[in-house]
Amino acid sequence: MSNATVAELAAQIQQLSPDDRHELLRLLMVDSDDGDQDADEAWRNEIVRRVKAIRNGEAAIRALQEDWRE
Repeated sequence: MSNATVAELAAQIQQLSPDDRHELLRLLMVDSDDGDQDADEAWRNEIVRRVKAIRNGEAAIRALQEDWRE
């Protein structure tokens, strides 16, 4: 998509009603969320891995304030 096309779209978006802009934003967000499913799953897996490590005694939890004092 060329910059002129993006500029044209931006100008058209500015002419939309607030409700229509909100709907457009919602549609764009839903569309962009589809690509993040792999990232979401990777984060979920990492969280599960870390919780298991803590429960198994393989990792320890430190308060965030401890890091600030060092």
